[in-house]
Amino acid sequence: MFNIVAKRKYFYLISSLAIIASIFAVIFWKLNFGVDFRGGSVVEISAPGLANQQDKILQAGGDSEISIDSLTTSGSDKIIIRTGSLSTAKHDKFLANIKKDAGANAAEDSYQNVGPVVSHDLTVKAIWAVIIASIAIIFYVAYAFRKVPKPASSWRFGVTAVVALIHDLIITTGFVAVVGHFYSFMQVDSLFITALLTIMGFSVHDTIVVFDRLRENLIRHPKNDLASLANDSILQTISRSINTSITTILVLTALFVLGGSSISHFVLTLIAGITFGTYSSIFIATMLLISWDRNQIKN
Repeated sequence: MFNIVAKRKYFYLISSLAIIASIFAVIFWKLNFGVDFRGGSVVEISAPGLANQQDKILQAGGDSEISIDSLTTSGSDKIIIRTGSLSTAKHDKFLANIKKDAGANAAEDSYQNVGPVVSHDLTVKAIWAVIIASIAIIFYVAYAFRKVPKPASSWRFGVTAVVALIHDLIITTGFVAVVGHFYSFMQVDSLFITALLTIMGFSVHDTIVVFDRLRENLIRHPKNDLASLANDSILQTISRSINTSITTILVLTALFVLGGSSISHFVLTLIAGITFGTYSSIFIATMLLISWDRNQIKN
């Protein structure tokens, strides 16, 4: 039988390198913040064949003395433009230039101006959302595993599950920083926060599958070594975890290819986060539980 638990130092090394690389990417390349976080304007314009006239749209922005941060398409007839905060006069001039260069049929579907106060408020709420969700997960997992046989502790299950979640969020954020450095479509906006919270839910679900099997094995074989039971639990659930993740990623990949550029950054973040979450559920969360238990025995 393959002893995955005995190789846990290698998994710790891989994760440590990935976390360090992610932190460096965020520090040196920084995150490509969207309008939601740094403030600015979002203009949605539609017209037949407008997606093929991006050069004219960019020219219209230059003529209006507007710096266009990003320009994405949604289908063949709609363009979503993100700029710095626009005054009423600049907005009207920009729209007039687009209609002149791209055709009179061009129509503004929506216009949103996000001020710095709103963006700061969203940032604070996003941070609190992650913190509150993490604390809630610790308490829920601890309560759900309250009947786990001693000397195992239900609180350790909760804490290690959340440590694995933080591992996933850090590496996913690093991935977004790397992709955002090379491709402007990868932005950090409200959809990014939605993706992180979704990743948290998916990752903890996968972790609990392994933990639940470990609890069952502890009840059946209370005198067995925790490490051997954990290894058995991982081997018994690994195919289910991988198969579930692969089917989810296949659907997301189809959505990334066919869903349009307006949600491509959201879908790609989910693909990365679910991949990292599957890895941490199998190779990090349970390993941390074993290491914590071994440390308690030594003390």
